[in-house]
Amino acid sequence: MMPKCGETCEHPYPAPDFVRALNVPCARYAEWLEKQAQSCRQRDARPQKPGIDAYRERIHKAVLCSEGRDFYTGELLEWNRLNHDLPLTGGRRRHLQRGQYPSVDHYTGTNSMDFRICSALVNHAKGPMSHQQFLALCQKVVSQRQRREATKRALP
Repeated sequence: MMPKCGETCEHPYPAPDFVRALNVPCARYAEWLEKQAQSCRQRDARPQKPGIDAYRERIHKAVLCSEGRDFYTGELLEWNRLNHDLPLTGGRRRHLQRGQYPSVDHYTGTNSMDFRICSALVNHAKGPMSHQQFLALCQKVVSQRQRREATKRALP
């Protein structure tokens, strides 16, 4: 049974149905949203950056637009993991453990309010690259793999 929300919800940005369907309460979603908004605002280098509520609103809209899926891969994100604490240490291993955990990507750079939702793993791989740079890199990786496979098939 999906946790109730709606008219009685005290949160200005209630958890979307696809999040609540995984037994993530609005309060936990609101905590995640707040952390993401604070992090994005902190990284924004503009001297006259918007208030925190603008970040919350834009990130929440990106979540709604995502329909629960990674913007880059289309895979379902593990919104149920919002109910669990994430490892804070572990370097690269930490990013692998986070995997399909929902993450906020600055789609066009840290000085913009253009956000996309993707997995923590994809966001880590994309890093500071623009969308176009990331797509170009992905295309190079796929092209190289295809060339190697073609070479293997051509060998006697």
